[in-house]
Amino acid sequence: MKILYAYRYGIVGGVSTQLLLRKQALEKSGHGCELFFSQDNGLRQLLPAGMTGVHFGGIRAFRELVRRGFDSVVVIDTPELLSVAKRNAGRNLKVFLDVHTTTQTGLSYLDGLSLSHMAGIMVPSAYSAALVGRKRAEWQTDIHIIPNLLNTEVFSPAVDDPEGVSCPEFIWVGKLDKHKNWRLALVYARMIREMLGDIRLYMVGGYTAPETTGDSFFQLAHRLGISDAVTWLDRVENVQLAALYQRCALSGGAMLVTSRDESFGMAAAESLLCGCPLITNDLPVFREVFPDSPMVQRVDIWQPQQVAQAVINMNKAALDGEEKIRIYRALKSSYGPDAFVNRLTKTVLIG
Repeated sequence: MKILYAYRYGIVGGVSTQLLLRKQALEKSGHGCELFFSQDNGLRQLLPAGMTGVHFGGIRAFRELVRRGFDSVVVIDTPELLSVAKRNAGRNLKVFLDVHTTTQTGLSYLDGLSLSHMAGIMVPSAYSAALVGRKRAEWQTDIHIIPNLLNTEVFSPAVDDPEGVSCPEFIWVGKLDKHKNWRLALVYARMIREMLGDIRLYMVGGYTAPETTGDSFFQLAHRLGISDAVTWLDRVENVQLAALYQRCALSGGAMLVTSRDESFGMAAAESLLCGCPLITNDLPVFREVFPDSPMVQRVDIWQPQQVAQAVINMNKAALDGEEKIRIYRALKSSYGPDAFVNRLTKTVLIG
């Protein structure tokens, strides 16, 4: 099987990182996989040296690439690339749309879309399938759930205690935008410090944020009086990110998830793989993806008293070594490379 994934944004993290993981897993399983991005938003410079099969360019470059003998083309939330792929669909080329966005604005492109010349719709979760199904009820039988792939080699529970940990450490990961609700993370950091005393909060993400957003970030941290407790890392490598999750886990801290919605929850899943508990907005998809565990403290993120109670609930049971291993094994079984490749190949062959 030779597959081409196409997406608009070549960003650091998010869908782009997921596509790199999928490429690696498929190639390790003996399949061919290439990626196309119509924008380079910082991804190109972070690609491993010598990596091939990752392309950047415009519509013409994509049109030429599609004709290079792929069995399937999967386009993620990029209608202009989907139109090109559909015009080349035929007996030897299947075209799929992969829907990862969850916002009504993001999903609006589905309104006028036709399934003609398409083999089906892919989504990363049953929650996303329901969103698409409500948008286009006539597509129900054409929707296939292909869960995201987790990097269970890099993200795993810590073996050794981290150095230099002197207080509970917390982490938040995401783009500095309204959807991820980054301001609320800073507000709760102040509340948690009032509860626990000294803490450290790592805010990871925002590499592509406008300068004005960066200024707003520092101004809010200053107004809240937590500038000395916050470390902003606009981008990190996966190995560094895993180390941060592990530090937070062993320090008695947690990951804060303030997102308004998610289609899967990659960062939250990676945190759990590393044994780092979650204090998270009670998102429907998390009830689908994550096993029940004291490591997942679900709250209404707009209710400060619930967040405060979740901090209190992070007791020794949540940090028990056996519970960490149980969660790690459960997530690896459902969302590791083998599970992903098996589900994708079955869908592509049937679709």
